[in-house]
Amino acid sequence: MVMVEENIITGLAADLATEGLKRAGFEPYIEIAPWSRAVYMAQHGFADALFYAVYNEERKEYFHYPETPLFTIDLVALKRTENSIVVTPEHQGLSHLKLGIGRGFAYGPKLQEFIDKAQFAKVETTTSNDINFKKLMDNRIDILVADKVLAHYFLKQPENLGRADFVRDENGETVIFDQLKAYLVFSRKTSAANDALHFSEALESMMTDGTYQAIINNYQ
Repeated sequence: MVMVEENIITGLAADLATEGLKRAGFEPYIEIAPWSRAVYMAQHGFADALFYAVYNEERKEYFHYPETPLFTIDLVALKRTENSIVVTPEHQGLSHLKLGIGRGFAYGPKLQEFIDKAQFAKVETTTSNDINFKKLMDNRIDILVADKVLAHYFLKQPENLGRADFVRDENGETVIFDQLKAYLVFSRKTSAANDALHFSEALESMMTDGTYQAIINNYQ
């Protein structure tokens, strides 16, 4: 999760990445870009690192992956409060709805299976979660897929209170479509495997001294 507050880049992913990079001996400068552009920049050496990326074989060709992930993503979905949307094991009754996802985002096979089985009327992509949430609130899409931490952030903003909620199952429980490990990866164009190793060690040290959990607690 990344956001800008008073011209300062913050959020769970940004705070974890910044602290980890500093401990690994780097002087981090974070620039926000649409995901597809950010991937291109890191692939071709215009950026030294990229976060947060889910592992896949194609990306391994361009990036060094640390052993330790930056954090774990719980994939959930949001809907407008007035909409009665229930996810069943057969994923039935959703074919009249519009789904919003991020352009170029890697969500994993479990969510893709859900999308395929649900047969949504339309699947719309945007360059950011912020835009997708605005579309949800403007009644332009019916369901938004997002990380649970980011979804909590959207829901607790004063202007959104009571307007949106998690998509739930037949028992009223929040549906977690998948859990994915999210990484800060290093460009093979500008970085060495040791950079990923040092960053992984930095994350481990944050977990040991409590800094990692303290940052997570700020966004829960």
